[in-house]
Amino acid sequence: MFYVFDTHSSSNPVIQSSMGVSVLFQDEESMRCFYCGNIGAENTFAELPEREERHLFNTLRGRTGDTVQLIDGHGVLASARVVDGKKLLVLEKEQYQEPPRKLHLFVSPPRQNRMDQLLTQCCEIGVWSITLVVAEHSVVRPEEGEVSDKWKVHLVEGSKQSKNPFMPELRGVINFNGILDDVKEMGIPAFYGSTGGSGTGNPVPESVPGIAWVVGPEGGFSASEEERMGSSGFIPLKIGKWIMRVETAAVAGAVLLMNCGGKC
Repeated sequence: MFYVFDTHSSSNPVIQSSMGVSVLFQDEESMRCFYCGNIGAENTFAELPEREERHLFNTLRGRTGDTVQLIDGHGVLASARVVDGKKLLVLEKEQYQEPPRKLHLFVSPPRQNRMDQLLTQCCEIGVWSITLVVAEHSVVRPEEGEVSDKWKVHLVEGSKQSKNPFMPELRGVINFNGILDDVKEMGIPAFYGSTGGSGTGNPVPESVPGIAWVVGPEGGFSASEEERMGSSGFIPLKIGKWIMRVETAAVAGAVLLMNCGGKC
């Protein structure tokens, strides 16, 4: 089944499906969203990447008069209208402010499909950056520095679905030592998932610009890795009573730390 936009009979966009069912878009929250890395000023034309353009015009059968939303991954959310067949005219453009506190996730990658799910959920909850880590017990071991094109696609799709104008930065794969170096360079407090850690209540100044959340593989961090994080000032954090999968711990801990106020 496919859907076709139709804005000609009403001030609100209408979708006409191949099954003959019309769905009326009542507000911007229902509007289709597309990724456009470079959104120009209002009343200029925006050019979609090839993949996004195919989706709008070939799959969804977009046509002149249809209105869509655009995000650029760097804080811009815009509305645009299809004109002259396949041109997108920017109607309105809004630049969102960056969050005062950013969550930087360091995580040992889970297996294939669960990795896809993790990336999408990171967009939904507002994670700022994602760094994949190869630890001692990691099962999935991508090459250092690798960033898969498939991973980027899932971030784009997650940002479009959630309409989060800030797409998480997907950094290259690093080894365990890289976590210690990166966090030290950032100068921010760091927490790591540990069944032996305490719960919430650790003091964190409201003024800190970011928090690092470090999640190990399903086998957990090794004793030597936990010792090195502890000696570097990382705080062990227990976020649940039972053992969690990597992607569950990553998302649950990130939400907790992003909304902990002055104590985490």
